[in-house]
Amino acid sequence: MKKHEMAAPVNLNHKQKSIHIRHFFSHLFTPFSRLGVRGRIFIYFLGFTITLLALLWVFQIALLSDFYRLQKTNMLTANLDVIENNINNEGLQLLVDRIAETNDISILIVNEYAEKQISSEMNSESIIARMSGYDVNRYITLAQNSDTTLYRIFDLSEGHKSDYNENRFSGPVPREDDGFSRSMVAIRSVVTDSGDTQYIFVSTIITPVDSTVQTLQSQFLFIAVFMIVLSFLLSLVLSRRIALPIIDTSEAAIGLSEGNFKPAKTSVSYREIQQLNATLIKAAKDLRRVDEMQRELIANISHDLRTPLTLIEGYAEAMRDLPGESTPENMQVIIDETRRLSSLVNAVLDYTAGKRGLTPIDPQRFNLTRSIQRILTRYQKLTGLEGYTVQFDHSDTVWVYADEMRIGQVVYNLINNALTYTGEDKLVIVRQIVEGSQVRVEIIDTGEGIPQEDLPNIWGRYYRGQKPHKRAAVGTGLGLSIVQGIFDAHHLDYGVTSTIGSGTTFWFTLNIETIVSQPGVLQEDADDTIE
Repeated sequence: MKKHEMAAPVNLNHKQKSIHIRHFFSHLFTPFSRLGVRGRIFIYFLGFTITLLALLWVFQIALLSDFYRLQKTNMLTANLDVIENNINNEGLQLLVDRIAETNDISILIVNEYAEKQISSEMNSESIIARMSGYDVNRYITLAQNSDTTLYRIFDLSEGHKSDYNENRFSGPVPREDDGFSRSMVAIRSVVTDSGDTQYIFVSTIITPVDSTVQTLQSQFLFIAVFMIVLSFLLSLVLSRRIALPIIDTSEAAIGLSEGNFKPAKTSVSYREIQQLNATLIKAAKDLRRVDEMQRELIANISHDLRTPLTLIEGYAEAMRDLPGESTPENMQVIIDETRRLSSLVNAVLDYTAGKRGLTPIDPQRFNLTRSIQRILTRYQKLTGLEGYTVQFDHSDTVWVYADEMRIGQVVYNLINNALTYTGEDKLVIVRQIVEGSQVRVEIIDTGEGIPQEDLPNIWGRYYRGQKPHKRAAVGTGLGLSIVQGIFDAHHLDYGVTSTIGSGTTFWFTLNIETIVSQPGVLQEDADDTIE
């Protein structure tokens, strides 16, 4: 006969238990999470109403007797404090009478031998009026053995004879002790200035609150029904007024991905909804603008790629098919156009890396003047073959602290931009100006200029203004986006000024490390002097 093995109970650790608990509550609140604005507002109002009614039930009905008793206890304690503070006052009897009359209580002050010193009885039913000498002595003994105030509650129905027995009847009949009052007594021992110990008895009547509770219960039923109905109506009205603008905005936002957003006109509106609509309208405009710029950029890059590719293909086919066309000049054309393609691809990569923050700067001390001169030597062939003139105006040799390669890239791209858009004179001016502890570099062209309304947008990605695309004489046309990223990485001041018909000036400033003013000295000699 095979023995059946019993599976051992699975013991879950604390982490597993917490996971199970989270899963349980997540499944429990899943229907609630699927509710819309209207359903949630109704649930919130209903929950608030139920909570309020529960608090009313607890404090006004269930705990009414306890609060009533607590209030009586606090009243007796406060009166005991007043009497104790005035125990040595000659007019204590007057004070005791006024306290008893004002609060409808009975007061008795005796010495340690239970001899009455002062008394004031406002209620004949008070337990103090019923105390015998034996009772007074017994409570004096209890007070002597206690460091705090003694509180006692007595049932005034004791000794009252009645043939009534609630067990003889059926239904919600009164109990035997219903309708009878109780008396609360507070006892405290005090020491006078003469060293005598006196005992203060303060008593008050606790009347039954059963009838009050029944009245409150009846009222509570009407209040509960009214509050629930009111919360339902309020939730309907408020949810409609709050949810409708949100629903309209949500429906209108469906076309946001396509750059279309038109908020619905409604008579109910809130500041937050208006701000949300304004933000979504701006987002839609930006999305349309970015989409248009992306399409324009793709078209411009395609235009820039098509020309060198056509030239490379044409010269390569001519060199293949025609004898004598494999000349150094034709090879140089292919090489130049290939470099142009590489420059375009590298510019796109630099732009993407700069926007993603992947091009950290490496600042070092370098000769800015000589760096600019070296860059200008790259344009000698262009100035010789195509008639462009790049003029460098400077009077000093300036050393700065920055990333030489990135600053050189800035100058190179700004010159490319100036060569692309300069005027018919094909003149570009690079100007180095010393201004106190800073050097200002300006790149100036003589082109048509940029409208003032377009100046704030020229640094934006994909921006090309309203004029037809012009193929860059040198470079890629993506320079300004790359330049701005380098400026921001160096925390430099930079800007652009332009006048329609007179040209455009791009500028930036750098802090000067060293400056050499030696007119007539060759640049190489000045560098040797510094080093």
